[in-house]
Amino acid sequence: MNTRGYVKLISSADTNKESVLEMNILPREKTPWHYHTLFSEAFEVLKGTLEVGLNNETLQLKKGDNVIIKPNARHYFHNISSDECLIRVTISPGNNNFEKALLIYKGLATEGLASAAGTPKKLSDLALFVYLNNSKMVGLQKIAEPLFTYIAQRAIRKGRLKELELKYCLRTGL
Repeated sequence: MNTRGYVKLISSADTNKESVLEMNILPREKTPWHYHTLFSEAFEVLKGTLEVGLNNETLQLKKGDNVIIKPNARHYFHNISSDECLIRVTISPGNNNFEKALLIYKGLATEGLASAAGTPKKLSDLALFVYLNNSKMVGLQKIAEPLFTYIAQRAIRKGRLKELELKYCLRTGL
């Protein structure tokens, strides 16, 4: 596969109780420590390996392994291998904003608008991603959370979210 920004919406919160997406995680792609308040997140590794930090544990998941991350549980994921990882993510209850966040995130990556670690290069796009997917920061990063919320809300008012939705979410009907 090795498509920089592969994501496929399998089941949407619009029609089901859960959001289910399949996505790739490239070598070196990672998230910082964070948590979600609105939903649980389940990762199932379909191909490759994935490191997942969960509270005080570090898990090495391989094909066929899965982990459920409950609301408010601190976590991160990181592809530490030199090969692409393919995962299925299930969000329960389903969340349209999370679906949009991943479609936008991977769309930006496809166009080279994200770093090798997967971080959107434009600060307003990063803030929108964090805001939409209900990511709450931990540690020192928590200090930046109000600023990110402000930047995201400003980007929404200025039409950036609508622009990104039209570009990356329209094909899925979201």
